[in-house]
Amino acid sequence: MPLINNNGLMKRLLALLGILFLLAGFEACASSARTNYSGSSVWKISKGGNVLFLGGSVHILRAQDFPLPKEFDLAFEHSAMLVLEADVEQAATPEAAAFMLAQMVLPEGKTLESVLAPDVYDLLRAKYEELGIPIETFSQMKPTMVVTMLEMLQLQESGFIEQGVDMHYLAKAKEKGKALDFLETVEEQIAIFAGMGEGYEDDFVRYSIADSENSEKFLATIVSEWREGEAAFTESMLAEMKKDWPVVYQPLIAKRNAAWLPRIEAYLTGKPVEFVIVGLAHLHGSQGLLRQLADSGYTVEQLTKASK
Repeated sequence: MPLINNNGLMKRLLALLGILFLLAGFEACASSARTNYSGSSVWKISKGGNVLFLGGSVHILRAQDFPLPKEFDLAFEHSAMLVLEADVEQAATPEAAAFMLAQMVLPEGKTLESVLAPDVYDLLRAKYEELGIPIETFSQMKPTMVVTMLEMLQLQESGFIEQGVDMHYLAKAKEKGKALDFLETVEEQIAIFAGMGEGYEDDFVRYSIADSENSEKFLATIVSEWREGEAAFTESMLAEMKKDWPVVYQPLIAKRNAAWLPRIEAYLTGKPVEFVIVGLAHLHGSQGLLRQLADSGYTVEQLTKASK
C-alpha cells in the first residue's frame, strides 16, 4: 500500500488508467485507413460569432515529445479560460488519495488471488517477478489497479515519465493566473476508472498482459499521430473498443462525451474564448466530440501551420 502515498504517482496513475483502457487488449494496426485529419490536434470550434479551441491530450509523454506543437500555445494564448477534464492536481491531496485508495481496494474478505483464476494470477505474478516486485504487495488491490501499476512501470522504462499535455497547460494557466474550469471532478474520474474490470477481471488481465509488450509501440504511434493531427490508429482502436469491449467503451468514452458536450456547447454561448483540452480518444471516433459538434451545426476547423 505505501506505493499509493506519493503525489506524483497518484497523478500518473490517474493518467495511466485512461491510457490503459485505450491500449489494453487491441490488435489495431497503424496502417489502417487514414482519416481526413492533418495539421495538429487542436481545432477551432465556432458558431454565431462565438469561438473556442478544442485540443487533444496525451496524458503521459516522453522528454523527447517536448516542446509541444505550437498550435497548442497559439490556442492557449488566444483563450481567456483553460478547461480540462479534471483538476489532476487534486489527485495529490490527502482527500483524493484516500478516496482513490477506497475505490481501488477489494471488498473485505477478498484478495487479488481469490478474484482471479489461478492461471491468470500466475501470469500477473510472473510479470511482477520480472520487475523484482512481489505480487503480494498488491494483495488487497483490484486487478485494475495492479495491471495499471504494471503498465506504469513498463512505460517508465520506455521513457514515458513526463507530464502530459493537460498537466503542462494547467501549470502554465496557474502561472499566468488564467481562469480554469473542469468538466468533471477527480472523484468522478476515479470512480469511473475504478469500476472498470469488474465482472471480467480475468479477461482484462489476460488481454493487458498479452499486449503489455506492445504498449510502448502503441503509445508511441498515438503520440506520433497526435503531433501531426492524424487519427487513423486512434480511430481504429476506438472502433475495436466499441465493438469488442462495450463495457469499457460506454462508461469511459461514450457516456463522458455525452456529459461533456452540453458543457462545451454552453461555453460557445458567450464571448470569452475557452481552450478545452481532453484526452485524444474523446475527440475521434463515431461518438467523438469533433463529429458530434460538426453534426450539431458547429464549424470545426483544424489548426495548421497555415492557420497562423
